[in-house]
Amino acid sequence: MTGDKACKEGGFCPVCDSCVSEWLPLNRLVGDGVYRKEPEGRLCPVCASFERTRHFWMYIEKAEILKENTRMLHVAPEKGLEAKLRPMLGKNYITADLLKKNVDYNVDLTDLPFADNSFDFIYCSNVLEHIHNDAKAMSELYRVLEEGGMAYIHVPIDGVVTQYDPSITSPEERMRLYGQAQHVRMYGRDISVSLTRAGFKVEELIMPDFLDIDADLQRYYNCAKREMVHFCYK
Repeated sequence: MTGDKACKEGGFCPVCDSCVSEWLPLNRLVGDGVYRKEPEGRLCPVCASFERTRHFWMYIEKAEILKENTRMLHVAPEKGLEAKLRPMLGKNYITADLLKKNVDYNVDLTDLPFADNSFDFIYCSNVLEHIHNDAKAMSELYRVLEEGGMAYIHVPIDGVVTQYDPSITSPEERMRLYGQAQHVRMYGRDISVSLTRAGFKVEELIMPDFLDIDADLQRYYNCAKREMVHFCYK
């Protein structure tokens, strides 16, 4: 990977190019104001990248799909990725989030303020599971994507059929059913059907298998967790 180096102990974060002696556990919201620390270390202590963040950056480097003139929309931007992507793409790099400060646009993903065909590439990771009207959000992502463009979409997936009940509002019950207190659904493999209905041509891929890196490197980058991602084309 670009910027990779031999770290004497621990591992290496390819997002921020840092040697990592200890990956940090995540404090997850499990109830109303109640947090629980996960047992395994997943976060980079420098840039706070997750496995999925490192998967994405390694994909970007492997595929070499981002060029200087690529117009990119980054939904719910991770700080480590933004630090790499903004200098690379300049004014063509746009960040958007409903609540975060220090983004280019505070937006509702179901009602984007951008014109049709505004972006060549969209990165949307772990966002749709927070949105009740995810079908509208998917349609909006499709609308603002350029013909021939690609959206890299990641959500937590468990099982085949998506579980969604809008009457479930308690953090504890959402944690039990959907894995996080802030989630409003747990996606199944049938998310591909929903993305297709929005207009996308969908390709399912498993990370880190797609990256074709061996087990030792997966441990070194702390990216061995297998996760499905969706390459969505217009």
